[in-house]
Amino acid sequence: MDKAKGLACQIMDLSEQAMIAVDGQDHSVIYANAKAKAIFGEEITELTCYHVMKGKDDPCEICPFKDADGEEHIVERYFENFDRTVHVKITALAWDNGVPAVMYTILDSEELLIAKMNLEAKTQSYEEQLRLSGELYQTVVSQLRTIVFEYNVEQNTYYVSPLFQEKFGIDEIHNINFLLDDATRDLIYEQDCDIYNMLFSKREDDFREVTCRLKTKTGQLVWYRICIQFIRNDKRQIVRIIGTLKDVDEATRSYETLRYRSEFDTLTNIPNVNRFYVDAGRMIMENDTRNHAIISFDIDKFKLINDLFGMSTGDDVLKHIAHVLKEKVPQGALYCRVHSDMFLLCVMYDRRGDVIKLIEKIRKAIYKNEFSFDINTTYGIYLVTDTTIPINLMCDRATLAARTVKGNAMNFCAFYDEQYRAEIIKNTEIEQDMNAAIQNKQFLMYLQPKYNLVTGKICGAEVLARWKHPVKGLIQPNDFIPLFERNGFILRLDEYMWEEACKTLARWRDEGRTLVPLSVNISRYHIQHNDLIGAWKRLIRKYNIPTSYLTLEITETFFYDSKDLYDVLEQLQTMGFLLEVDDFGAGYSSLNMIRQIPVDTIKIDKDFLDKKLSTDKGKIVISHTIAMAKDLKLGVIAEGVETKEHVDFLKSSSCDVAQGFYFAKPMPVDEFEHIYFDENGKI
Repeated sequence: MDKAKGLACQIMDLSEQAMIAVDGQDHSVIYANAKAKAIFGEEITELTCYHVMKGKDDPCEICPFKDADGEEHIVERYFENFDRTVHVKITALAWDNGVPAVMYTILDSEELLIAKMNLEAKTQSYEEQLRLSGELYQTVVSQLRTIVFEYNVEQNTYYVSPLFQEKFGIDEIHNINFLLDDATRDLIYEQDCDIYNMLFSKREDDFREVTCRLKTKTGQLVWYRICIQFIRNDKRQIVRIIGTLKDVDEATRSYETLRYRSEFDTLTNIPNVNRFYVDAGRMIMENDTRNHAIISFDIDKFKLINDLFGMSTGDDVLKHIAHVLKEKVPQGALYCRVHSDMFLLCVMYDRRGDVIKLIEKIRKAIYKNEFSFDINTTYGIYLVTDTTIPINLMCDRATLAARTVKGNAMNFCAFYDEQYRAEIIKNTEIEQDMNAAIQNKQFLMYLQPKYNLVTGKICGAEVLARWKHPVKGLIQPNDFIPLFERNGFILRLDEYMWEEACKTLARWRDEGRTLVPLSVNISRYHIQHNDLIGAWKRLIRKYNIPTSYLTLEITETFFYDSKDLYDVLEQLQTMGFLLEVDDFGAGYSSLNMIRQIPVDTIKIDKDFLDKKLSTDKGKIVISHTIAMAKDLKLGVIAEGVETKEHVDFLKSSSCDVAQGFYFAKPMPVDEFEHIYFDENGKI
């Protein structure tokens, strides 16, 4: 048996469905698995496709299984012998020596098997049925490891296959309902008894199926799929009940694990936001006569905790909060971890003061801990007044309320006010337009010149995004960049701007102009969620531009967010890119950070510049920071330079490059080209 044929046979033998391989030329049955033989008989491999499927010796005038260009597909087929219409999956494959073949998978195999048993029950004595059933079951059991049990009502006799005794240590049963039999009562796991009882509930259908846990003779809990078929005579009286047990433990546990991961936060073991949205939405709709509140909260300066004490400690803080929620949130209320340090609650209340009391209880319990630092939290509250509003928008309103008290030492919570609704509407409109904006090239590349403080000439430019909306006009970055970072669209926007920068460099080269080094921003999300190296390789290859004319700016405040960051930066440097730390001084570990990371330049943050230059001590800090960077062979750029005082101080401190409104604002590309190429880029 060749490799292809052998693999096909293995797949067929392992399947729970009847599978038949048919020669694509003469329509003879090449191979059939145990389930197929159980349904059609052992002689199936001596038959043709149309004999098996049609029940007659003459070929079908129109083949119902003719494949569509070799693509796998499913058809409905009426089996005359069984008076059943079932679904058959058609798969083309190559058999021995490359012979074209077709594999038929009967997706409703159990129905055909039961139909066969019904037919036999009408023509055979019980003893004959039992003998043939035993032979049939033995074949199925040996191939598929399926446990069979049955009850003959007229004879009042029971049957169990040998595998039943092997698995459960029981060789005979006295009731088809295990819970009503002293010998089998303990087989069903107590917590799954309600599920099991569904097999015997009063229903019209004669086929029932459940999945629940059974105790094996070793005491192990194993998931089984249990099927019960009630077979009736012409008077609709039950004459036989046939049951099967199939071990689905591995598949079920894998499914349960996947479901858990999709509904629960794996760090804190409390529900995630997807589960919260479903449960909270249902809770509000089903209790629409009660008052409901959505509470959003997060930890003040959580990033500082991660930076100073390590992410492991940060994780412990999140687990501590989850424990508090489990202990303090009243029964019937809901809670979840959204992401990072953000949590949500949905609670019922009688008076507004009840919500405040609950928040105070949670806040105090969070604050009371064994950590060596304080954990302060900020809360936003949305009181549900319109139950038709989607639950995610309710949560957004609570989050907006929390932002209004961020950094406010006097207040730790705030109620949502309708004045915030305008911001929600604006964000919603932006999200609705953002995909079309990319497609219609509404995002424009602006350039802000960088000036060499020694020569006074332009030595590069930073690429910045502006949105030219067809209705709203020019939208500034502060109005859309934070939202894009929250919803992940920043990935597409960044890559769009990278390509615009590469296009511009390629055009300048083709026009015979001197290339101006351009710097572009790299979002933290590209480190975490995207193939950053691959994206840049594709762009460089597409536009054939030297990487030395591209500087990649990475924000200093997220250098501790990814363990893979340093490896990525080293690869980018190896490719020839210049790397620049943006917003230097805005983080908490700047000095230690530049000692470790592979970068070429630091860019001093505007706020750092403003605050430090206001005092003599601050000037010393900046001067020494620049000197230290020089000692580390790093270039220094100052951004946000707006006054002559800034310029004079930076020159005296040997800063290399500066950019800011003192020199030039961000401008369209054609305006930059006029300044640089026509006026030689002089201050």
